[in-house]
Amino acid sequence: MAQRVHDSIEVEAPADDIFRYWSNFENFPNFMSNVEEVRMSARDTSHWRIKGPLGKSVEFDAKTTEMDPNRGIGWNTVDGEVMTSGEVRFEETTPGRTQVDVTMNYADPPGGAVGEAVANILSSPERILKEDLQNFARIVERGELGGSEAQTPSR
Repeated sequence: MAQRVHDSIEVEAPADDIFRYWSNFENFPNFMSNVEEVRMSARDTSHWRIKGPLGKSVEFDAKTTEMDPNRGIGWNTVDGEVMTSGEVRFEETTPGRTQVDVTMNYADPPGGAVGEAVANILSSPERILKEDLQNFARIVERGELGGSEAQTPSR
């Protein structure tokens, strides 16, 4: 069954710094518990490997559909074992304090063994997203956002 998951968190950092950190997708394994690796394969395409059941990894490619410091980041899967899309928005609520707002959409999983594996991974996407945002907040609180330049390799 298709799912839409949304959560947000407010953190003590300027929106520009948070955008820079999130726009480097290779930072995601630092705070997203199911993400093993993200590699940029083109300027607007990334290859993802996420943890699956029984020690197996699930992989997919995603296209960045929006990358705007004033609006946020959007994406959707273009190929692979997981079909997802979503967006993250950053709103500076007061100087130096930003709300991070994430919406993720998961398509119906495919049939067979892959479908079962994906269903297990996404069994509690609300809890996973909440924990990932809390992990991100801890990174911010420790002052670890510095030096996180956006990744925009050429094609």
